[in-house]
Amino acid sequence: MKERFEWIHSWCDETLSGDLPRVLLVGDSITHNYQERVRELLRGVCYVDYISTSYAIDAKIYNHLIYDFMTDSKYDLIHFNNGLHGIHISKRSYKIRLKKLLAKVEKQTKLVLATSTLVYKEGNKRLDGAWMKRVRERNAAMQELAAEKGYGLDDLYPVSVSVPKELRYVDGTHYLKEGYDMLAETVAACIRKNLEK
Repeated sequence: MKERFEWIHSWCDETLSGDLPRVLLVGDSITHNYQERVRELLRGVCYVDYISTSYAIDAKIYNHLIYDFMTDSKYDLIHFNNGLHGIHISKRSYKIRLKKLLAKVEKQTKLVLATSTLVYKEGNKRLDGAWMKRVRERNAAMQELAAEKGYGLDDLYPVSVSVPKELRYVDGTHYLKEGYDMLAETVAACIRKNLEK
């Protein structure tokens, strides 16, 4: 099932350089909006590429796109955060599809799964009940899969809860720069920690 608008954004950093580890961020608009700050925080530690998209995990194009991107370069770590699209997908289906996709690359790279962030209704006064049901389900799926497969876990949900409302964008899902900076700091710290293992 498609959304009204579908989009894809990506960036590969210093592709001719191999003197540092290379990390891939896979995600949605949340990832798109923190990836630049993550790159800044990890400068000199690793190269940071990213791909973000609105396509949901049950879309054929999504699976081809993400698999091809994950295998196009040699990644030392892939940080996966894409839970805020495809509201029609059940927890069971989401977990099965994610497990199948990641199994294709788990022997070649370290994998870190990130939990999805809080979703309010527009105006940030009330939580979005339908989306919060999916967020909780998908975060549980991420935690279960990380435990089952030995993947790393980056728990971004409590960070998103701690972001003050004045640092949230009016749509209830996104953040102002300072809010994204909070998420980026957590992501960068998690990547550092997992690269050192």
